[in-house]
Amino acid sequence: MKIPVYTINGFLGSGKTTILLAMMEECKRNGWKAGIILNELGEKNIEEDYFEGQNLKQLLDGCICCTMQDGLQETLRSIAAEPINILLIEGTGVANPLAIERTLISAEFRELFDLYSMISVVDASKFLEYRNRFASSSEIRQLLQDQMTCAKMVVINKTDLTKPSVLAKVEKKMENLLYPDTPVFRTTFGNLEIAQLFRRRYTLSGPHAQAASDRVHSHHQAVIRSIRIQDVPAMTRESLIRWIEQLPLDVLRGKGLVHLLNEPGTYLIQFSSGELSLERMKEDGREPVIILIGEGLQEEAMNRRLLEHAKADSVP
Repeated sequence: MKIPVYTINGFLGSGKTTILLAMMEECKRNGWKAGIILNELGEKNIEEDYFEGQNLKQLLDGCICCTMQDGLQETLRSIAAEPINILLIEGTGVANPLAIERTLISAEFRELFDLYSMISVVDASKFLEYRNRFASSSEIRQLLQDQMTCAKMVVINKTDLTKPSVLAKVEKKMENLLYPDTPVFRTTFGNLEIAQLFRRRYTLSGPHAQAASDRVHSHHQAVIRSIRIQDVPAMTRESLIRWIEQLPLDVLRGKGLVHLLNEPGTYLIQFSSGELSLERMKEDGREPVIILIGEGLQEEAMNRRLLEHAKADSVP
């Protein structure tokens, strides 16, 4: 019997992992044995605590739609041999889902897997900016278009950060990118009726399958990269916030593990869309590290700025 597959796509910081975690929890409630393929641009999955005990396959330090296409195929072959009932795939924030779709419906893999849906997650607070030719690169604009074009359902997330007038403009812009009758859901923190995420919405015919066969993949890696800041010093919460607030606009997404002065424990830090979250994690001996993703990032400059803020904490 073929394994049902759901892909979760969306640009950096849109909320893909939140959707993935909700689907994982539903699988657990129903007793389904889920396989998960998780792709990250960086060399390390900062959020691996969320996947403890899961049948997780990680593809790190590259994008499964281009540089790691062979890795995706090998992983699909491996996971198809395991006793799973369902497969969930989350690409990087810069993955072109058309390339993932093309792999899944190829002659080899359509004998093993049944693509049920392609879910695209959108950051409502940033969508218009990323689609603006004066505020983003042509590669990003094309990528967002492809993420919409392939969607079988769209989750417009972070509506709490978006004015109603802006949200209306976002939906209007999407009308020209989505295929007719593609369902669109407004959400905050990815919260929507869970059954909608599991509905079968894909058929191996029509414009979607044709697009996957015909479209030439846009090469985004030249403009978007990740950098890793290691040996992150302990800082006060206030200094960390100031450092993040002063990051250049080229930083589109960031996450990491940090230690805070006067606050015991290890904290998972995430920021995008001008929002910062800190969550205390379990102690497992992992070293502090911060991953930044964006356009034209300079690792040395980022390290220097971080050390300057940490040094300010040590001055009496």
